[in-house]
Amino acid sequence: MIKGNLLLVDDEPLLIESLQFTLRKSADKIFTAENGQDAFSIIQSNDIHCVLCDINMPIMNGVELIRKLRHDKFEKPFIFYTGHGSHELMLEAVKYGAFEFLNKPLLEGLVEVIERGLKKGTGQDDESSESTDFMTEYKKLLAQIE
Repeated sequence: MIKGNLLLVDDEPLLIESLQFTLRKSADKIFTAENGQDAFSIIQSNDIHCVLCDINMPIMNGVELIRKLRHDKFEKPFIFYTGHGSHELMLEAVKYGAFEFLNKPLLEGLVEVIERGLKKGTGQDDESSESTDFMTEYKKLLAQIE
């Protein structure tokens, strides 16, 4: 089974290091970027199957990144996490097809969400296997919109 390539985007080096350690068995290869601009360059030159991205970062934030990538037809799963993201930014990310949202610092369900994102990004997803009791902030946010 192909695990896929994951891109971690965050301006906190210690958090990136911790995420790499936590997710090392979930992905074939893990790329890292400290801001959206660097992440955009990595995606342009590598086969990335899923992105885990902080929303609030310098140079280019996560919402600006997903907007730019969707404009360039990058349709792989985008998972956002934030400790202090605004409701407006989250709603904008939803418009651009965010796959999921997680809250810092707990990142509850991180490995499960990443593995679902990688499966979808590599074309191996089986929608019928999705957990029905896994209610994340993203699903709650979508329920509020509907």
